[in-house]
Amino acid sequence: MTMTTTRVPAAVQWARGLLALVASSHLVVPIVMFAREGTLRDEIAAQHPDFGADEVARSAAIAVTSGAVFHGVLLVVCLLLTWKLAGGRPWTRRLTTVSQLLSVVFSVFSWSSSAMFHVVIPLVGAVQIAVVVLLWAPPATRRFFTE
Repeated sequence: MTMTTTRVPAAVQWARGLLALVASSHLVVPIVMFAREGTLRDEIAAQHPDFGADEVARSAAIAVTSGAVFHGVLLVVCLLLTWKLAGGRPWTRRLTTVSQLLSVVFSVFSWSSSAMFHVVIPLVGAVQIAVVVLLWAPPATRRFFTE
């Protein structure tokens, strides 16, 4: 009886590690938003001077809740893909690529809506692009997902 095992290429292992790092950012963002809701209120009040205190508070609560839901979904997706990428299934590479590139696009919204994460957004975006490159560029990785 012959048993064949496919070794996970180093680039895929790196991509998995970076994807886990991205997942951790999706865990941290809602926590920071919740902890700094006062700062978020101040930003909303500055951007919308016509809002009353109740409307500012409501807007901040909506931002925190929607941020928690959005980043919670991305956290689950990233963790699932971190685990599944080692299997070499083509759908995992495609879903990782689409999710990471869309996340980079959506980060433009985060950038424009609050200065709270201006330092982090470009760093996480660069990591997400690196994940995509690691999953498509190296020949060993391409073979891994086509065998």
